[in-house]
Formats: sequence, C-alpha cells, structure tokens
Amino acid sequence: MGKASRRRSKLRQPPSSEEEALRRERRRAVRAERRGGRRGSSLQEYENLASLGERHIREALIARHNRRMLNINNFPSSAVQPVLASLSSVGLMDVALRELGAKTDRFPAHYGSTWVDHLAWGVDSCFSAARLLFSGQAIGATVVLRSQFERWTENAAFNADVTHIEGESSADFAGRAWHECHKTYPFRMRRPADTTGSEGRGHSIEGDWDNEPHADGAMGPPVNIGEDHRVYPTQILNLMSEFLHGRGPWVDAVQWEAGGLLDGDSMSIAKAAECLADAVTLIVRQIRLCLATLAEESDRNLMPEFLFSLPERMPAGGVNPPLDYLIPLVPTTGLSSDVLAEMDRVLAVYEATMKGKRPAGRLFRDDELTHLHFGARRARAAKCAVKALEMERRDLGDKFNIDAVSGREMCYITAAEMAGLLSVWQGNTPAGRAAATCSSLMRSAYWLWLEDDDRALGALRCLLEQCARMKVWATKPEKAERLESSSSGTPKDWVNAAGWRRLTALNRALGEFAHAHAKIRWDGAREILWNIQRGGSGASIHTARGHALDALTSLLMVECIRSARVLSPAIGDAFEGIVNDLVGGPGKLESELEDFLNRTLSHKNHPLGDYSFQGPAASRR
Repeated sequence: MGKASRRRSKLRQPPSSEEEALRRERRRAVRAERRGGRRGSSLQEYENLASLGERHIREALIARHNRRMLNINNFPSSAVQPVLASLSSVGLMDVALRELGAKTDRFPAHYGSTWVDHLAWGVDSCFSAARLLFSGQAIGATVVLRSQFERWTENAAFNADVTHIEGESSADFAGRAWHECHKTYPFRMRRPADTTGSEGRGHSIEGDWDNEPHADGAMGPPVNIGEDHRVYPTQILNLMSEFLHGRGPWVDAVQWEAGGLLDGDSMSIAKAAECLADAVTLIVRQIRLCLATLAEESDRNLMPEFLFSLPERMPAGGVNPPLDYLIPLVPTTGLSSDVLAEMDRVLAVYEATMKGKRPAGRLFRDDELTHLHFGARRARAAKCAVKALEMERRDLGDKFNIDAVSGREMCYITAAEMAGLLSVWQGNTPAGRAAATCSSLMRSAYWLWLEDDDRALGALRCLLEQCARMKVWATKPEKAERLESSSSGTPKDWVNAAGWRRLTALNRALGEFAHAHAKIRWDGAREILWNIQRGGSGASIHTARGHALDALTSLLMVECIRSARVLSPAIGDAFEGIVNDLVGGPGKLESELEDFLNRTLSHKNHPLGDYSFQGPAASRR
C-alpha cells in the first residue's frame, strides 16, 4: 500500500482524538472554501451547481461571505477619509466627558441614565456608525445615524426655540432647527441641559414611520462648517430616509456590498460617506455645545474654550481601521483570544493617553489618535460582549452552549447571501434593489444584535419593509409596479400588500426602534417583543431582540426561496433544501412562521405606553 493509499485509509477511520477531529474539520473547511471560491455568480453557474447538489451551493454561499469579509481590508479610502475627518476632534470631548462624570464602563449601546452619559452615547453612536460603514454596510450606518440625527435635531430646535410648523416635513424642520441653532456657532445662547434628552412640545420631529412619504430633493438652508464647508441638514435627512426605504442615489452602494462583495470601487459609497460624514459633523458639533453648557453649569469655566480649541474637521487619513476593530463579536473572530489581547493593548494605550502620558514615547498624529479612539470603543464593546457571555454561562449552567452562536450565525449568513445573489441576478431593478437592501440589513442587524444594541431592531424594521417589497414583486408584479411609481406610497403599503397585516404589532414595535426622537416609546415596543415569543417565560426579557432577529431571518429565507423559484425552479429547490437542513427539516420553517404570525396578531392592539425620554422639558412635549 502506497503513502497516499495509507493516508486515505486513515481518513476513513474515526478520528483518534479530539485534536485529530478538529484538524480534519479544518481541512474540510479549507477544501470547501477553495471549491466555493472558484464559483462565479451568474444564474447559469448556480443552476449548474444545483444539478451537482445543495452542498456545492452552500459552499459557494459561505465563500461569498468570506470574500466580502476579506475585501473590507480594501475599503475605498475616498469613503474613509471624510468620516475619520469628522471624528478627528472627538479626543477633546472624551477628556471633557470623563471630567464631567461620564462612566468609563458604560455599556456602549445604552443611551445613559444621566445627561453626561447620554452625551457619551451620542459620541459612541457616531463611531458605531463609522464601524458599519467601514465594513461596507452603509445602510446599517444610516440606521444608526438617522436616529442620532433626529435626536440632536430636536436638541438644536429646543436650544434655538424652533417649533414644528403644521404640515412641515421632518427634513424641513431639521433644516430650520440646525440653521437657527448654528447661525453664530459656537456662540449661540444655549438653554440649560435636560437630564435625559426630552425636548419640549413643538421641538420634536413629527415623524411617522408607517406613513413616511417619498422625500423630495430639497436642500434647505445651510450650516457653515469652518470657513469653506457647507452642509445641508434638510438634504441629509432626506437622503438618509430614502436610503432606508431602498431608494435614492446611494442604493448602488448596497448592491456593491451585497452582490459585488466590496470588489473594486464604488462612486456611490464615496457619495454616501461624504453625506454621512456631514451628519456626524453636525451631531458631534451639537454634543460639543451641550458639553460646553454642562461645563459652564458645573463651574468648569475653562472647559468650553478647551472644547472649541481645535477645528471641527481635521485630516485623519484615508486608511481603514484594522479588521480586528470591525469584525463581528463572535467567539471565533471578534472575541478570539488574539483579538481580545489586541483590544486590551489598545485600551491600555488609550487610557494612558487620556491621562496625559505618551505610551509611544512621542505625541500621536491626528490619524493615529482617531484610530485610537475608534479602537478603544471597539475594545469596550468587546469587553461588554465577553461579560454578557459569562453572565449567560453562569445563568444557564450546563445548558450553556457556545456553539449555538455559530449555528445561528450560519442562518444569518445564509439568508444574507441568498438575498445578495438574488440582487446580482435581478440586477438594477426594484426587486434587485430590495434584495440587496435585505442582504446588507441582515448583516447589520446581526452585528448590532451581537452587541445588544437596540438599533438592530431599527435595521429589522427596514428589513421587514424590503422583505415585503421582495414578496410583492415575486407574487403581484403589477401591484408592485403601482406602489413603486406612487410618490405617496408608504412602508405600510408594502407590508399590507404582502399579506402581512398579522405583523402589525411587530411592525409598530420595530418602527419605534427605527427612531430616537422625543415621541418614541421604546418600553411599550419592548413589551410587544417580549409577548410575541412562544411560551412567555421569564427569560423573554433577555431573548426578545434575538427572537425578532430569528423571525425576520426566517421571513427573508422564505422570500429568497420564493424569488429564486421565479428565476430558476432548480435554484429555488436548492435554497429550500439548504434552509431545511438549517432549521431542522421540511415544512418546519413555514409552520413556525405561521405560528409566529398568529402570535403576533393577538397583540395588534397592545398599547405602546409612555414616552421613553423623560426630563425637565417633558411637560412641554
């Protein structure tokens, strides 16, 4: 028997140890990755794969995911540069936040129980959005920034005493509020801070997610940034809102990420990044004003001058932060021992720098400091994720299974990659744009869920609308055409046309998390998400976000199968086989979704309760 024959014979035997089993699994994964990576993305190629068996399509889906992750390293500098520039002066704000009492161990995604922690949340949110953008997920970044833009628009309106005019759009109101508040920045008269962020009656955005019309192309009044840059808040909010509905000039950026796997460059991603950077600049500017006011009220009279001592936007380079700062926080990647060790090192350097030391033996350059502030926030997020896993291990005891995270991840990856392929095959059509948007939102929702960030639910609200859009195009193309061409069409129209009226309660709950203005009702929305879970156990409060993510994943899988069958019955069957393997057998996905729809229906009239933001201005709401 030759050497090769002996090796094949050995591989046919059961592994002799756990280490040997792991080596074999790694070899199989490498071979599968090589096979999948050789595949193209055309419909014909996938029909050929379907004829060979579902395993070949599954390998190709995973290879697509891996290729996109690797391509993050080549994210265009034209999209990185403006965002890093808008974050370059945050270091001074970090110093002020600490001196004014912001908690250094605050859970990054929590909006804070004190005013200073609320301000810190706003700054952290800008870095959270940047992280998604630098990973190619421009629409996920927009989910975060749109809600933050609403939040600080209302603060600007409150400070400038700009009230909402009946019939005025949210974007036009935002334009007036920012323009008035920042006419003489930074010398605008500022009102006393409200403790957790509630603005008064008339100062809030009068938004209604379910009935949001198509935005117009108005630019609105400008806000001057420095001597040579103007931003237009009305236009910013309009563009962000259109993007979240799968429309507007940035949709190509989603198709580049979902279908094109971040290969090459994209003009749309650069344009989107420039506008999102303007949004970050305004948000950071408003928070800086609030910090200056808080400093004055705390008798820190030198701090305002310190806060305004640097330009708002400084060149910080166009190099993307390291991949370790961007990848999702799962045990095999973002929470691996190597990455956590690097995070600890970055956090130690950051802490030393904040204390006035020079851990590098010299002063850091502006680009190095911006990356350091970015890395420190990712390190905090990683620490919180590890702490959450440890708590889960303690609570579940022997039932704790770390592999369950990997199993769920595979469902999310599969759903996202199926939708991404559909976007390639359907091209630049409304159905193709909806599929691409679903794919990217699926990734963002999953990544945010890993960090216990409620904005994952905002991403799921957008995903629900685009799933409905996919279904209507697959089943009622004439109806879809009418909805697309109607300037008065709303998100609710798509959900109703898809036959999902039973999801009214879910739609309302997720819609609350898509916003962060004074009239949001997160507590009541959270109760709906608790109650629509099966069984209603005491753990529902901890599993509601993940349950919603799983439900929307199932919904997306069903619609991907449906849309694929329209294009190719063979691929549709292969998709269905892959999904059945993931969920536990034929028919299980459909039966569980039907059960979910009926449970949700029973809560359609559940009240949303009181407003979430409370403070001295609440009585004027």
